[in-house]
Amino acid sequence: MPESLNGLIPAEIDANLAALAQHPEAAHAPKHARVRWMNGLKAKVFVQNQTFIVDEAPSPDEEPEAPNAMEYVLGAFGGCLVTGFVFNATRQGLRVRNLEVTLESNQDNILTFLGLSSDGHPGFCDIRAKLYVQADASEDDLRQVWEHTVHTSPVFNSLTRPVNVTTEIAIL
Repeated sequence: MPESLNGLIPAEIDANLAALAQHPEAAHAPKHARVRWMNGLKAKVFVQNQTFIVDEAPSPDEEPEAPNAMEYVLGAFGGCLVTGFVFNATRQGLRVRNLEVTLESNQDNILTFLGLSSDGHPGFCDIRAKLYVQADASEDDLRQVWEHTVHTSPVFNSLTRPVNVTTEIAIL
């Protein structure tokens, strides 16, 4: 049985990367999602063979059934950092024993989304991510893996670089 490191098999990673390199069209990694309104401020998201609920409490006194869209963005960023760090550490032969990323954020002005203000925008104005890691590696090696992970994170890059967004409507 091939040797495992951090729950991954390095030889398989290398083989998969070599196979991927033979398909330059895969570089664009197209993604697809479908979102269907359920009721109230709740929607169901379909991605690959998975579904999840996005919910917004209709009032501050009510508890939502699921995270809201902005919390999913924050969670997606954290998930990307965790998987990226483990992937990069494994490729360097570093054993990770424990890892967690905490994220905090502020939105510029959520009141614009609610139609109560025209100042600012409802998107994030800052996000803070902190890695907590125990690993069989030097502090310098771990910092290098973290920096590389952040700068190559698809979600980090999507949050920090301009993205072309096209929207349209179809009236049924």
